[in-house]
Amino acid sequence: MNTTKRRILLLSQDPRLRDLCRQALESARFHLVEVREAAMLPAMVERGADLVIIDQAMPNRALKAAAAALGDRRELPVLVLASGSAQEWHDVSRGNPLELVVEAPFKTEELAARVEELLRKAGFLHLRLVGQSDAIRELRDRILLIAPTPITVLITGESGTGKDIVARALHHYSGRSSHPFKAINCAAIPENLIENELFGHEKGSFTDARSQFHGIFEQSDGGTVFLDEVGEMPLAAQVRLLRVLEEREVTRIGGDRAIPVDLRIIAATNRNLRLAVSEGAFRRDLYHRLKVAELALSPLRQHPEDLPLLLDHFVRQISEQPSARFSGFSPAAMELLLKYEWPGNIREVRNLVEALAFLGPEGPVEAVDLLPHLEQPPTPERHLPVATHKTPDQSERELIYFALLDLKREVAELRNLVEDRFEVPSAPTPRPIYQAGQPVAEPEFISTEITSEARGVDGNGGVRSLKEMEREAIEETLLQVSGNRRRAAEILGIGVRTLYRKLEEYGLK
Repeated sequence: MNTTKRRILLLSQDPRLRDLCRQALESARFHLVEVREAAMLPAMVERGADLVIIDQAMPNRALKAAAAALGDRRELPVLVLASGSAQEWHDVSRGNPLELVVEAPFKTEELAARVEELLRKAGFLHLRLVGQSDAIRELRDRILLIAPTPITVLITGESGTGKDIVARALHHYSGRSSHPFKAINCAAIPENLIENELFGHEKGSFTDARSQFHGIFEQSDGGTVFLDEVGEMPLAAQVRLLRVLEEREVTRIGGDRAIPVDLRIIAATNRNLRLAVSEGAFRRDLYHRLKVAELALSPLRQHPEDLPLLLDHFVRQISEQPSARFSGFSPAAMELLLKYEWPGNIREVRNLVEALAFLGPEGPVEAVDLLPHLEQPPTPERHLPVATHKTPDQSERELIYFALLDLKREVAELRNLVEDRFEVPSAPTPRPIYQAGQPVAEPEFISTEITSEARGVDGNGGVRSLKEMEREAIEETLLQVSGNRRRAAEILGIGVRTLYRKLEEYGLK
């Protein structure tokens, strides 16, 4: 069988219907596989299928079995052929945006057109959420389960995991897909402008407000609003957003009239909103109102088996552009990519492929070619000398590659040390790190006398390491401020992000 054909399963016991489907779909594009019994359907689906056609005239027990087999594979499109009403199928099916009912009389042209329509609709999801891991399959299933509902969705995950793609998929498979989809990045708009962008303003409400302006919520009436980086939204705007969620109405700046809006709100963040709530940076009532349904996206390092598929997807996508060239990865380069942890997630994969397609070597990409593009490459394994049957040039290139990896790792470690020493969140000048409860010297006079404790010498004359002193200072400071990490970072004279990194390093979380 030609592997480029789309594999379609047909569950029917009617020979006339099977002949009709064969005439409509047996072509260079499709391969029709007949399934006579519903009990065989799960095994046939596991072998691979792009679409399933179900004859509603099958016995009721067969329809129930088919619905059960497809219930956990919502990403698989289903075409139901009904001689009359499709009620029998609706009674046993859970419902799915990728289900389509065609009623008799059946025509070959219509069947082919409906199959093409369903495959295009399913392709929107598969071409954007690439992968076959359990994490990606479950995500696609959850999207198709949540999309047709009216509920608010909170998408969480690290930067670069595809939160914007998930939001667009939720809109695409909802009943609002023919209406506007408006996205706004809450972190990219100044605090004094975000309310104007979201809610609009009345004429004359402030200087230069020469005309009325409809905000994002009014512009999206009937559709979907995607609030990216919602964790960065100012508290004043959070109050107004809560009213939109609860009352389904907006009031423009400078206005006193509530305007009803019909829309769905999808929010996304890479912050820990529970922590933000505990710190008073995010409203608790808004947090619970946003997470009616939550989609947590896994970082790429948790499903590395999808990396080859992602690389192939982006290579094919970018290779279509003029002047792009790409000859693939060498085995050593692919081994390095599979070991890499991808801190930038899927976005970093795309950026890497794009850079190599336009700026990379003419031949296959070698491991050494990846070094300028990877933030912290994995440490290569060293082994005792063995016969490799490699040319001197190949061996020399590998030695250079290993040396460059070591150099890049050492530079990254040095950069982290410098950041830890000089990063200050708000003070105008760097401050030394003091242990909690230790008296602070006057800034005009810095004593040059070094105590045994400051030298890292314990009471028994043993030398304590810098890490031990640093850990002790962090522990005592956190105790002093009752666990307030932001305040502890200010006292220690380091950034909050640096403190979090230290807490994880010393196992203090």
